Amino acid sequence: MTEKDDIDTQTLKKMSREQLLEVSTRMITDIEQRVRGDRFRVREGDETKLKFLRVLVSAIQAHSSILKDDDLEDIKRRLEHIEAAQGGQI
Repeated sequence: MTEKDDIDTQTLKKMSREQLLEVSTRMITDIEQRVRGDRFRVREGDETKLKFLRVLVSAIQAHSSILKDDDLEDIKRRLEHIEAAQGGQI
């Protein structure tokens, strides 16, 4: 493994929903511009690009799901904190 392959996981940061939206927007825009013309012509490398785009879509979906789970855990913690602060008063 080279130094480039050895990623310092401490420097990696979780992408926000806004960042995921920016990535997917760029991907959609790129695809839309590619097929917008009157006549679509297959280019060399299209097949490889589509494979990478499929992986990117899967990664965005997985990351979004993890963000949603984190949000739900945060809501659960907040609710428990509120309930504990109220001491059962309703």
